Amino acid sequence: MSSSRVQNTSLNCCPFIEDGNPACSGRFTLGRLDQACSVCFGAYSSCSVYQELSDLASAAPLDMTINGHAVELRPTGT
Repeated sequence: MSSSRVQNTSLNCCPFIEDGNPACSGRFTLGRLDQACSVCFGAYSSCSVYQELSDLASAAPLDMTINGHAVELRPTGT
């Protein structure tokens, strides 16, 4: 676990903020800064964007099969 993740956890900060996730950028405007502070640096587990991204991150990886046999996919380096 990286040190920034540990710091964010102790500050009760949304883990997707540190990653710079573009789905979170709409909340960071001058007009919504108070909402960003209270949600992203507080009750982020109630945020619908956090919940959606969390569900995607915890989803099982996709397996590819050909004729009923699992196929291992490896990066090609290109």
